Amino acid sequence: MSPTTRPERRRLRRTLAVLAVASAFLVAGCARTPVGPTQGAFGSAEEASPTPSVIPSSPPIAPTPPSTIPPTPKPTPTDPWDALSKKTKKEFKGCIDKTVGPGSSGSCALLVIKKLKAAKFYPWATTSRINSTSGANAILNYQRSRGLTPTGFVKKKTWLALASKAPALPVTLPKTCRAKGIVICVDQSHRKLFWLKNGKVVKTVKVRLGGYNYLKKKDQKKGEWRVYPTANGTWKVFDKQVDPASENYGSGAMPYSTMFYPDMYVHYSPGFHAVGYAGSSHGCVNVGSLTDAIWIFKHTPIGTKVHIFTLKA
Repeated sequence: MSPTTRPERRRLRRTLAVLAVASAFLVAGCARTPVGPTQGAFGSAEEASPTPSVIPSSPPIAPTPPSTIPPTPKPTPTDPWDALSKKTKKEFKGCIDKTVGPGSSGSCALLVIKKLKAAKFYPWATTSRINSTSGANAILNYQRSRGLTPTGFVKKKTWLALASKAPALPVTLPKTCRAKGIVICVDQSHRKLFWLKNGKVVKTVKVRLGGYNYLKKKDQKKGEWRVYPTANGTWKVFDKQVDPASENYGSGAMPYSTMFYPDMYVHYSPGFHAVGYAGSSHGCVNVGSLTDAIWIFKHTPIGTKVHIFTLKA
């Protein structure tokens, strides 16, 4: 090998120097790579910033589908006529839209009487004419017992009650009848008088009430056939008389009167005793038993509450 010349030696030295500098730089650069906690300027450990975690996104909430169940329809009122049997419809078809009352005659009047008889409101002979007293008051009493408006005339609601054999309303005494002390309660629906003491029924009496009747007052030339009702309401006994004079019928017509309202008394009725429910009063509460009328008269003090009511269907 030939010895190197001076210029070559100088080039070699420069090359080695460059390589040394490059090696030093590479060593220093690797030392700066953090491998864990490093000491800060004040000697405290500085944690490397953690890689932020990725929060998984929730799945989208599906909207609630509209309900496919149809709303419950409101019940359509049904005609009671539709509930009747074919046989019953055939029987009542020619009468259901007719009005029958006092003085009516014919096949529809006969049908009314037969049905009232079956319901035990017409104990007399079956005819094809509605009498102005017994027939009309049988209709009235039937209507009261079924909670119908007592008119004495048969129209559609009464026809339907007769056709469907509607039951009588149950006996129900209002709260006012159960008050402290003595109370007289008159139930027009069942034609009963209840004599109560401190809320308990002590005595029950059959009574006859206002109905379809004739009245001719002394100052009138002509009387009138119509319904003379017993008024519903609450009153107090204001007087008692053994034999008060009647404005229209004179003495002896209203023995043992327990008076609770002008022209409306509880009293013994010879007419009720004689013919029963074939007639009616002009508004008074008739008692057909003299013994019962005397008992009520004696045991009912002035000031006693009297409550008269008619049940509704």
